[in-house]
Amino acid sequence: MKRCSKCNSLKELSEFNKDRKEKDGHHCHCRVCRNKMSIQYSRDVYGTLPMSENKECAQYFGITVAERLIRHLFKDAIRMPNGNPGYDFICAKDKKIDVKSACITVYNNNKNPHWQFDIRKNQVADYFLLIAFNNRADLEPQHQWLIPGHVLNHLTGASISLSTIDKWDEYKQPIEAAQICCNTMKSR
Repeated sequence: MKRCSKCNSLKELSEFNKDRKEKDGHHCHCRVCRNKMSIQYSRDVYGTLPMSENKECAQYFGITVAERLIRHLFKDAIRMPNGNPGYDFICAKDKKIDVKSACITVYNNNKNPHWQFDIRKNQVADYFLLIAFNNRADLEPQHQWLIPGHVLNHLTGASISLSTIDKWDEYKQPIEAAQICCNTMKSR
């Protein structure tokens, strides 16, 4: 047990990061306090926001938005901790779901707009939930697909373009619940 020098709470050693400089080998502040201090430091020094509040952050869609969407799409989904290898949620049927989201990318004078989803040859996920947005500013989901792992897990990435979107129809999911969820998020 160790007392955090910031919040003064007595906590298990496992709630402190390791630090060789300290006599007991653990940092003097607990992880919760260190995280709060880090966020405040970033705000004060750099004027930055934590990922969960920063819509410009690349992970905002992938973690913050997807986390809220998954609660609307799957009953009793269990969220895994950030950085969990291979999947983000376990649904009620014990299936591992990796959530990927992307905004439409346009190159070459509007030729072949597409969404690019980073799969990274993920062999762990049973399913991939791909959510396609129009852009970051509007936060409007356009499409979503629930694709079995064996279809994608050998790929480093999946690109879905307007010209190939029909290929994915068998995995398409209703988008209305995601749209309602995003509209709620925008009104806050």
